[in-house]
Amino acid sequence: MSRLRALRELSACLRGEPPENPDWGELLALANQGLVTPGLAATLRPHIGQVPPQVWAFLEDVQRRNRERNRRLNAQLEDAVGALNGAGIEPVLLKGAAQMAACPPGEAFDRMLSDLDLMVLPAQVDDALRALTGAGFTSLRRHEGLSVHAVAELGRPEDVGHLDLHQRAPGPPGIADTEDLAARRSRLKIQTGTVFLPDTASQILYLVLHDQFHDGDYWRGGFDLRHLMDLARLTPELTDDDWRWLRGACATRLVRAALDAQLLSAARLVGPAGRAARADLHARWTHQRWRLQFAYPGYRNPLAALTLALEWPGLMAHRAANREGRQRVLGASAPEPYAPAARLDRVRRIMAGAGGKI
Repeated sequence: MSRLRALRELSACLRGEPPENPDWGELLALANQGLVTPGLAATLRPHIGQVPPQVWAFLEDVQRRNRERNRRLNAQLEDAVGALNGAGIEPVLLKGAAQMAACPPGEAFDRMLSDLDLMVLPAQVDDALRALTGAGFTSLRRHEGLSVHAVAELGRPEDVGHLDLHQRAPGPPGIADTEDLAARRSRLKIQTGTVFLPDTASQILYLVLHDQFHDGDYWRGGFDLRHLMDLARLTPELTDDDWRWLRGACATRLVRAALDAQLLSAARLVGPAGRAARADLHARWTHQRWRLQFAYPGYRNPLAALTLALEWPGLMAHRAANREGRQRVLGASAPEPYAPAARLDRVRRIMAGAGGKI
């Protein structure tokens, strides 16, 4: 069975439109790789009669286990927020942590989380680390310097995931760390204290910057199905004003191209974000290139190199805008984020892929 057929069948199921006689083994393997098996169970529940009993038993077991894991992650998040609030810090929640906190009480939350992303101001990092370690969290890894976005990973023996402490969101600081973005957050009361949540348009921008530029998906191709499902849930909430702000906040043509292509992928693979996607020629080609890189892994690097050559002028303009943004946000003396050797290592890691990518 081809990888593209497995993707088509999984995509149909994630849209709530299961095909007849799919290859359930290949479909489930791809869902597991993409970390969307609990969401697959949720979308297939109304179609349970079309699912073989042994497949449904597996899906239901994964969904049950993930809900228990999310319950424990939520308790972990509340402990962390209580400790930070006690030090006078109200963190910003990012990605899955923000979506979990915003989930209405009593509503099932079937997204799988890798970790919990919390963001504080750079000036609050040391106080935040002291508060968290005082609450029993151990620092597992520490990253130094203003140029990094994630400063520490923390955890406890009883936890099922790590806390990722950020001082800024992933992505170019001139785009991901602006005053405009900070103004689009709202305070949310949870059981143990208060946090800030980015609004819907900001969450979409953060996802695009994280996937396409921090993780390098724009070049390596393939898909992050969890985040495409996030986009499918988030985009229907956007107003016309939100869309105008979002496209302006992308700041460079390359980021806007990545936004359009990722939204188009969400539309075609998991729906229903497509009504808002700009399916111009560049977005359609980028989506098709990502499909080819997914279907034929041997073409992944050659197609990435070809794209780099074809889009070199746009990339150089993007990098120039990033340098200006870094100087504006971090100061004129801020170091470049990657030395030449580190940049080569980053390219290797990008092409190898990260957890949850297909």
